[in-house]
Amino acid sequence: MGSKAKEIREAIRKICGRDDGGFLFFNAVVKSVEDDSCTVNYSDIDIPDVRLNAAINGVANNLLIKPKQGSTVLIADLSEGLLRDLAIIGWSEVDTITINGGEFGGLIKIQELTNKLNALVQEFNSHTHTVATTGTAAAQSGTASATTGQVSEFNKSDYEDTKIKH
Repeated sequence: MGSKAKEIREAIRKICGRDDGGFLFFNAVVKSVEDDSCTVNYSDIDIPDVRLNAAINGVANNLLIKPKQGSTVLIADLSEGLLRDLAIIGWSEVDTITINGGEFGGLIKIQELTNKLNALVQEFNSHTHTVATTGTAAAQSGTASATTGQVSEFNKSDYEDTKIKH
């Protein structure tokens, strides 16, 4: 590691009052967010490549929380004070959350979906057709009755997972 990096590391440790090494936690402000890392500012020093997850296995099978730019994050120094392996472990504001790579898209707004589905059910249950009838000298028209079987309304508890809320 270059002497400049060592000087910065030692300066940050002194600012934090942690000259003895060991596990280190500190708050910093998010400057920018990249794919699975970010750059933070701590005591007027920009620190790049801070991981958004402690594990280094990509974002396909985990929970990826991206903080908002300008928000405060709690960072754990996994290199025990060497400031090499930094990971965010707390967020003051969150921009996005991606679960298992996000291949299923965003979460639904459960009440809005239920309302739209039930409006469709009501329209279906009350739907009629105008029909033309013949068989007499004069043309006639009428209305065919609604379907004989009624569709029941949706209940969000049938398809809502309450363990994840937004």
